[in-house]
Amino acid sequence: MPSGFDVLSQVLNSLHLAGSISEVFSPATPWGFSFPASDHARLLVVTRGRVHFALEDQPGSALDLGPGDVVAVAHGDALSIRDDPRSPVHPITEHRSADVAHGSHRLRGGQTEFIPVCCELSGGRMNLVTKNLPPVIFCPGSDEQVRRWLEPAVRILAAEGFCSVPGRQAVLDHLASILFIQVIRTWVAGLREGEGGWLRALNDPQIAAALEAIHAEPGAGWTVENLAARGGMSRSAFAVRFHALVGATPLEYLTRWRMQRAAAMLEDDGIPLKQVVASAGYASETAFRAAFKKWVGVAPGAYRNRPRTAAGLTDGSGRPRPAAGLTDGSGRPRPTVPA
Repeated sequence: MPSGFDVLSQVLNSLHLAGSISEVFSPATPWGFSFPASDHARLLVVTRGRVHFALEDQPGSALDLGPGDVVAVAHGDALSIRDDPRSPVHPITEHRSADVAHGSHRLRGGQTEFIPVCCELSGGRMNLVTKNLPPVIFCPGSDEQVRRWLEPAVRILAAEGFCSVPGRQAVLDHLASILFIQVIRTWVAGLREGEGGWLRALNDPQIAAALEAIHAEPGAGWTVENLAARGGMSRSAFAVRFHALVGATPLEYLTRWRMQRAAAMLEDDGIPLKQVVASAGYASETAFRAAFKKWVGVAPGAYRNRPRTAAGLTDGSGRPRPAAGLTDGSGRPRPTVPA
């Protein structure tokens, strides 16, 4: 699937995926931490011992995690982790604040070891990657495919996690991004027909060719006809297959990608609005403003100037989410935002 994964690379690169790992946790029992809702995706990597995981207020989301297991919380839902389902939980911010204040290491030295990871994509909850992912993705460490990419990552984490060598944080942050990409790739590989939105379409060479064209040149004057030609299909057959796989018409999807890239560009205060407008393929700022407000809900200027939440693991916040289910890598994702 070289073409399809080129599209995924284009999306992740253009949406400025940034990962961060604050530290390796190894608390003494009993322990329990709650993480607040966040605008960013989270990963939890268990390297030693057992961790009981659950989304807050979602009883069906509970998982008993062991060494090598990875869980992704794609939409940043509030969650709790603990050594035992009966152990009380306390906000992780309280523990981190206490550790900083007293210079202690109370989150180290236990029998269990895990690594929380924050993964931020430009555009927040509107980005085209996480919005097509299920609320929770579980990658079991017992799976040979998971173990193949996770074990090297864990070795680096073990080497870097407790050291103070210059460049440590840069290595950990890059590794966080790699872990998130690997989780997405593992999930995409296990999708069934009708699941995953445009991510599932990456497995179809003809539709992937059209997606690659859209992502490479979003400002071009694409039509259904010339996109169909990229996939070597007739207009009618292409339109039907594209909608079946992606869940939107080709031109609806084009609008989504243009607006997503525009949102990412607006998060960079150094990019002038006229450049954003041209990149999105609009002839006038007026037309672009109207399209952007329809898609995002606010005007471009208001979006650029909105308050921004911290990307940290332990003190992020966000609005309450709808009820979320659990998937082992093949569950149905939430619907996408209409174009």
